Amino acid sequence: MAQKKNSKSSKKKSQDTAAEDAKKKRKPGELSTFQKTVIIIFVVVFALSTLAGALASVFQTQNSTTQTLTAADIDASYEGTVSDLEAKVKANPEDTESLLALAQNCSSWGTTLSWFSSTDEDAATRSTELIERAITYYDQYLALEDSADARLGKAQCESYLGDTASAMTELGELTKAYPDYANGWVALGSLYESQGMTDEAAAAYQSAIDADPDGEQGVKDTAQQYLDALQSADEESTDDGSADAEDESSDAGTDAEKTDSQETSE
Repeated sequence: MAQKKNSKSSKKKSQDTAAEDAKKKRKPGELSTFQKTVIIIFVVVFALSTLAGALASVFQTQNSTTQTLTAADIDASYEGTVSDLEAKVKANPEDTESLLALAQNCSSWGTTLSWFSSTDEDAATRSTELIERAITYYDQYLALEDSADARLGKAQCESYLGDTASAMTELGELTKAYPDYANGWVALGSLYESQGMTDEAAAAYQSAIDADPDGEQGVKDTAQQYLDALQSADEESTDDGSADAEDESSDAGTDAEKTDSQETSE
């Protein structure tokens, strides 16, 4: 028993001595291994809890965006940028970079405001004005420098305002000037399709695919989807038409049989 007690006492003294030695070896302000472990655990837990809150906030925002977003929110997100760009263009009317950015921002602002046009008359009016301003800035830019993106942006604005003829002319000229610009072909195809010109739309989508064979412009897959959907709709329409024709033929045959039967009976 005495030996056990001596052994325990000796072990305790050894641990105390080791702890004292560790304290002596640590520099002033240096943390012990235990303290470092506790801090690391706290940091990890805090990070995880913060991340969980952030993720929850993101999901909540995504779920409520359509319910809480207002026209004023849209205005607030664009006003400062557009104001700064207008100041730059006013100071230097030949600043093509600012002109293009200004046209694009006005277009984006106007089309986004149109979300509220059915319930907010003022938003509808300002939406139209902003898109018209975008066209003006695109024209100013194009007078200084040609650009496929600028031509496309202008055509999209015209289409949005219901000026289909101008948009179609603009896109036709765009695809002639820049035949390898796949986005132009997709936009032209979409416009053709909206007007019921399915053959022209299919040809435009195919041209977009040909212009972006490797998908480097990020257009090929989208154009292929549009083309497939268009061809599928045409096939369904053709099948429905054939079925209707068969039904009509069958009805006509039945009517003829009835007539023959009536004549024989008489």
